[in-house]
Amino acid sequence: MTPPVPPAAPEEIRRRVVAVALDRFLAAGFSAVTMDELARELGMSKKTLYELFPGKTELLREASRLKCENWQVEMQSIARETSDFFERARRTFRFVAQLYSRLTHAYLTDLRRSAPEVWGDMQEFRRRRVRRNILDLLEQGVREGVLRADLDLETLASMYLTMTSALLNPEISGLNTGAEISAAYEAFVRVYFEGLISDAGRHRLGAKSARPVKGVAR
Repeated sequence: MTPPVPPAAPEEIRRRVVAVALDRFLAAGFSAVTMDELARELGMSKKTLYELFPGKTELLREASRLKCENWQVEMQSIARETSDFFERARRTFRFVAQLYSRLTHAYLTDLRRSAPEVWGDMQEFRRRRVRRNILDLLEQGVREGVLRADLDLETLASMYLTMTSALLNPEISGLNTGAEISAAYEAFVRVYFEGLISDAGRHRLGAKSARPVKGVAR
């Protein structure tokens, strides 16, 4: 006799609710989604949904918390697994671009207007954690001699934060609502680091690109 499948743990249920809610928020906009719609999509009663989360704002706040938690885990993993500055930078910015690829200006504008307290929490996380991470990356580049040492790193970290914050606000960036935020981010990162790489760093990059791929005849 096949043993019965155990019910999902409460935390697993909460995470599933948050994942579905975030998908709906991104697709339709935070203000347009109702708790009734979410309950139907999740196949649960409205009462059960409200027992898990009192409202949409709490759902959004939990989604934001989990996103920030996942970001920190990924950044720590990248820093631990990569000793080379350029590899760490490549993996870092590729991960951030993937996160930005799900965002639209319509969703972000709606978020600022409809859930300003959650938006504020997200900006505080960027000011503290994201800024610290980019500063750590810049410091590594200077230690390895691949980034210029004649520039103030605190200012450069602030510049990165200011520019990426602007990309998330079309009223500041001037990007139209159909523009891909991830593409704009990747363009900014290329320009940002182009001016920071030292002569030694360019030499290392050139050596990397000229190095033959193992097992491939040249």
